[in-house]
Amino acid sequence: MRAKVIVLLAAAALLVAGCVNYDERIELNADGSGIVRIHLAIAEQVLPGEFKPKTDAEADLLPMPREELIKDLESEGFKVTSLRAESSQGLRHFYIVIEFKSLEDLSKSESFGGRKVSLKRNGERWEFRQEINVSEESLTNRASPTKKPKEEKPGPGEKSRTKPQETPSAIRQLEARLGKERVRQMFSNYSLSFSVQLKDAGLLRTNGRNHQDTTAVWGIPLDQLIERKPVVRMQADFAPVEPSPAPKEKKP
Repeated sequence: MRAKVIVLLAAAALLVAGCVNYDERIELNADGSGIVRIHLAIAEQVLPGEFKPKTDAEADLLPMPREELIKDLESEGFKVTSLRAESSQGLRHFYIVIEFKSLEDLSKSESFGGRKVSLKRNGERWEFRQEINVSEESLTNRASPTKKPKEEKPGPGEKSRTKPQETPSAIRQLEARLGKERVRQMFSNYSLSFSVQLKDAGLLRTNGRNHQDTTAVWGIPLDQLIERKPVVRMQADFAPVEPSPAPKEKKP
């Protein structure tokens, strides 16, 4: 099966050099439907072979024809309302806007990595919960296999067999060449960012950062991907915002 989202197509390459910024914004409605806005910026020198060299034609900036990318995404129940790419100052930028009917679409989607995500009503507030595995193993396994079959010599009377051979991960190979501390410093310049807001609601509390009292934001520096199995647990509680009272007319 072909990789689904551009971020997954490029995951193996971006982890080699850490030259990536990923921003994902979820805009929710109270019924669990909503929009995901994704912005991915990757250094062009680390892009894999599916990507063409720098070009001014937007169609050539994508790893495969636009129609195929959209078809892959929409086959999982999403509606792609916008997909574009541009090249600027050594970075290739990808922008995707996707509509979904329920958060279950995200949780079951291969494109979004089988994350755990929910929005539940609890009295007068809404509780948003999301868990995302951002480990290197999780990302690269979604983009490309990390194991290759190795042929074993058969014993007397046995047939030839193959068994999986584990290859060092991209980060472990970098650490062997450059040292763990240098790799951490290199990765710390780039990040993954996730945010969520609920329509017509204010943010009560969150374990992330908040912006303008309506949006919960979580930022993960890529150096955390060096850890064994980093899982980001996101929590945000929202409450309906009372409409402002209409101004009273002044009596003559």
